[in-house]
Parts: sequence; structure tokens; C-alpha cells
Amino acid sequence: MKLFHWSYTRKYQVKGVFDTFPDTVVVFRQINGYYFINTMKGLNPMDLPTRKHYVQMEYLINKELGTLPAYKNRRALQKRESS
Repeated sequence: MKLFHWSYTRKYQVKGVFDTFPDTVVVFRQINGYYFINTMKGLNPMDLPTRKHYVQMEYLINKELGTLPAYKNRRALQKRESS
């Protein structure tokens, strides 16, 4: 998966378009120094993203915006690894 385009929308939000879902606009929200998926617009009901796709999208946008260290150290990931 590749990030085609991204741009800032409003305060603490970024929108991005990915090659795997080119008709879908993914809106990311910033919290605790990293970005996570907030909403998705233009989804095709026949081709819905999986959790793997969500993680890839979040990883790519955080890498592009320089917030990857905060994304890798998020609390949810630490809880999952300790279990």
C-alpha cells in the first residue's frame, strides 16, 4: 500500500488517499502526538478495509508526518504486546 496524497484539513486532522482504496478519503485525527483513523468517506461496501489495512494506513501517515516514534509507542500497542 502507498500513500498517494495527503493534506491538512482542520485543527489536528489530516486527510489521505491510498492506492489500495483510491476512491476513499481517510481522515486522521491527532492525539498524543500521533495520527489514527477517525473517519473514512467514499467506501465501497463491496471492498471494505480490514484491520491490517487500517494499521498500514496509520503507519504510512505517521511515517510521512514524522510521528512514527509516538505511533509505535502508543498505549494500545504496549498493552497488546504485554498480554
